Amino acid sequence: MSEQLLINVFNVDAALAVGLAQGFFAADGLDVDVIVTPNSTDQMRGLGKNSWQIVSTAFDNVLGWSGREGAEFVAIARVSEGGTLPIYVRPEIKDWEGLRGKALAVDAVDTAFALVLRRVLLAHDLEMARGDYSLIAKGTTGFRLDSMIKCETFAGVLNAPWDAKAAAAGMVRFADHRVVLPDYPGGVFAVGRQWAAENRPLLIKFLSAWNRALRFALDVNNRAEVLAIVAAEEKLDEKAAAHKLAQLPKSGALHPPGLKCVLDLRVLFKLTPPMGQELARYYDESFYRDATK
Repeated sequence: MSEQLLINVFNVDAALAVGLAQGFFAADGLDVDVIVTPNSTDQMRGLGKNSWQIVSTAFDNVLGWSGREGAEFVAIARVSEGGTLPIYVRPEIKDWEGLRGKALAVDAVDTAFALVLRRVLLAHDLEMARGDYSLIAKGTTGFRLDSMIKCETFAGVLNAPWDAKAAAAGMVRFADHRVVLPDYPGGVFAVGRQWAAENRPLLIKFLSAWNRALRFALDVNNRAEVLAIVAAEEKLDEKAAAHKLAQLPKSGALHPPGLKCVLDLRVLFKLTPPMGQELARYYDESFYRDATK
């Protein structure tokens, strides 16, 4: 009898797509279903209520939500490399000063890419704390782009594949995060600490199957097949599928220095996590290590 797992994601990583299509999870007796979240608030609250067991998310969401409403969360594996986080503006904005007094689109106002956006703006002498701009919670990237097209907001982080759609809609790329945050990491798998402790064999089984799918996806001999799978599963063209494949990490092992970068950013904006500044409280490398022995 299959063991069921529900995974909540912002987007399906290439290894997860391959694992589902090629039967890596099913071969280990896992019935894995995936749901795409509209925003980080729904995602993390659902994880705390065990509406789903695993999330693919930004590490900042682990920091911001662990202990916030009772449940504790930990990152357990790296899902993607730290991709570029481009900042787009509406076409009438000609320089950074043009954003003064404007509303900007974010997923949630106090997590993840919103803080990245704030850090880039700070480098251009724009501070939210003194009222230079406001942040409007619009949800995931597609919703942020829609709000900019409708003139509800004037800038936002629009990551791939929506960056190409943003350019097609006339939005202008101003910058990306790398100048001020070169070590900002990609996404992680995260779980509730209590659920993980009570279901360790199941979690290790999932990570083991995902890791085998990762190895398959990274094998150059499988590239054409993997691109076809990703394109079909995610309804992407070949270029977008190749970009998603390029985001895969060489290993799912966590990179603590990158995680610390996220924690430092949160502390900078006086958003210290509810459970404090001890980084080790927010990740656990043992699950992935055991899954890849």
